[in-house]
Amino acid sequence: MNNSLTDVIFNSDKRKNVLLLLIEGQKSREEIKTSLNVTSTALIPQIKILKENGLVIQNGDYYTLTNMGEVLVENMLPLLNVVEVFEENRTYWKNRNLNGIPKSLLKRFGELGNCLIIEPDLNYLFEFPREFTENIAKSEYIMVYNAYFHPEYPAMYSRLAEKGIDISLILTDAVYERMKQDFTEDIEKFNSFETTELRRSDEMTGLATLVSSDRFLFLCFFNEQGQYDHTILMSFDSNALQWSEELFEYYKERSEIID
Repeated sequence: MNNSLTDVIFNSDKRKNVLLLLIEGQKSREEIKTSLNVTSTALIPQIKILKENGLVIQNGDYYTLTNMGEVLVENMLPLLNVVEVFEENRTYWKNRNLNGIPKSLLKRFGELGNCLIIEPDLNYLFEFPREFTENIAKSEYIMVYNAYFHPEYPAMYSRLAEKGIDISLILTDAVYERMKQDFTEDIEKFNSFETTELRRSDEMTGLATLVSSDRFLFLCFFNEQGQYDHTILMSFDSNALQWSEELFEYYKERSEIID
């Protein structure tokens, strides 16, 4: 009972995993052993510590969280989710500029879930990855924020609009001016469809590209030096899709429509 609750929860993976399992509801000893792939000898001492610290109660052969245990686990889940996002791709994240993400969404960064990091192939630097091209063509709606110009963007947006896909596109001033100057026909064609919306923004962020659809999330960040290294992040997790839609709406509120 002398240990802090932080030590009780985080100094043992077995105890932490038991708590995370019990947040789903009451479990028997056998269910816990099977789910966590542990023996009774390894499990019982850890459950005893959780009981002694008021986090778990026992009813016969079944265990459940106390009120205090439930509150603690509910609040530790967001932290663990964020740690998992960063831990899986630590090298990528340690040099990303996240200044363009509002604090309300940074607090929910763990909702990105299992992310796929796609490293650039120098032989195909300006080609989109297969995961992107296959899914964007099958999307029902697409929301895009571009602070980085890609030569394939104008024609791609026009083709998708021709298919009747709902597309909302936000361009930073620099990207819009480049498209208007060098791809006038494509940008005018895109803006002529009833299913498209074109907007511009003068807000500078660390985000290079955001593509959010009903199928996937596609993210590209500038690094801390303001450079774009063509490394792509994708996620297909439903929570990530919701998170990305809210991020797009954040930028949309700070943009103006182009007639």
